[in-house]
Amino acid sequence: MNNALRILLGKDLVVLDGDGTLYIGSRPLPGAREFIRFLDEHGKRYVIMTNNSSFSKEHHIKRLRRILGRFFSYDEVFISTEAAIEYLYDTGVRRVYALGTPEFIHDLVSSGIHHDPERPEIVVIAFDKTLTYGKLVRAVRHIMAGTPYIVVNPDILCPTDRGYIPDTGSIWALIRTATGKDPMAVTGKPSSLFLNYMLRKLSVRPSDAVIIGDRLYTDIAMANENGVTSILVLTGETKIEDLVNSRYRPTFVVNTLIDLLK
Repeated sequence: MNNALRILLGKDLVVLDGDGTLYIGSRPLPGAREFIRFLDEHGKRYVIMTNNSSFSKEHHIKRLRRILGRFFSYDEVFISTEAAIEYLYDTGVRRVYALGTPEFIHDLVSSGIHHDPERPEIVVIAFDKTLTYGKLVRAVRHIMAGTPYIVVNPDILCPTDRGYIPDTGSIWALIRTATGKDPMAVTGKPSSLFLNYMLRKLSVRPSDAVIIGDRLYTDIAMANENGVTSILVLTGETKIEDLVNSRYRPTFVVNTLIDLLK
């Protein structure tokens, strides 16, 4: 048994990224199903933690079942939308204008956050696959007029069956360039807010968890900044040469989840 797997089995919780780690688009990555089956067979507690805010939690659960062949409960999947909602509640905000998909807006409204394009307290920038120029103009005008904004996740690209597409981080770059203003907060990975929200729900300490992901600036950064063991897989955005100049250092690096099982 390799050191990475030995340490993983000694942790109380395995935190798995989705896009680029377990799957790309609608297909599982090499070793994903085998790794999930291995964790189940060894009775390991694990969750999927994704920054993809374009889908609702229910959509993610159905998608995971199709891709990985296993049913996931509501407490086994955490999405960045939940961290954004937690932040809005903690700051007392109930009225927002959001750049987000209909599913994202629905999740906000269902949680008691009113979507108000005219008089928002905060602008919310999410992974909006329904983005239009008109929506961008409205967001920029609100921010230029003094309305603060938050970013749901900083991912620049999202992998799909047909290649990479612009993610929230790319939309954020446009907003920041147009307004010259930085957000109040980034609520998804690598934010400690998202990690602490999840760990609090599951009653797990950071030192008792291990994070497996494919991005240095989200998955590994969150692990580094919170004292969590991390495993980088090279099946997504990060390439081995990216480690040379990166400030973020994974505890272990493997090419695929299959290699982790070897």
